[in-house]
Amino acid sequence: MLAPEIRAIDQNHAVATWDRVLLQIWRGEATPRSVQELGEIGKALLAAHAGYACCSLSIIEAKSPPPNEHVRPLLSTVYRELATGMRHQLFVAEGSGFRAAIVRGVGLAVSAIAPALLPFKFASSAEEAAATI
Repeated sequence: MLAPEIRAIDQNHAVATWDRVLLQIWRGEATPRSVQELGEIGKALLAAHAGYACCSLSIIEAKSPPPNEHVRPLLSTVYRELATGMRHQLFVAEGSGFRAAIVRGVGLAVSAIAPALLPFKFASSAEEAAATI
């Protein structure tokens, strides 16, 4: 089995690809630059697997703050653009149940800004998300 290929990494996030899966770990503040990188990496993944459905898995660590009002529309645009080639766009919120509710609320706000062709799904764990993928 091939290991994921790390495409971008810094103190706040990591983006990797593995087979037809776009993996994201958000551990700090999302920035316009990190969202731009995500979009570029996602588009490259879809182009490399043209004609095949891919999946997106975002893991939001417990200490990661919600994206600010400047970043939310950028995330909406990226996820909307990638939706056409995705089978699933999954999110896993680490931390308490309250934390998961915050992440779901932000996810709903992001999807409401620019409705995607593919609705976000929320998983309670990475294992549940992996089973969906």
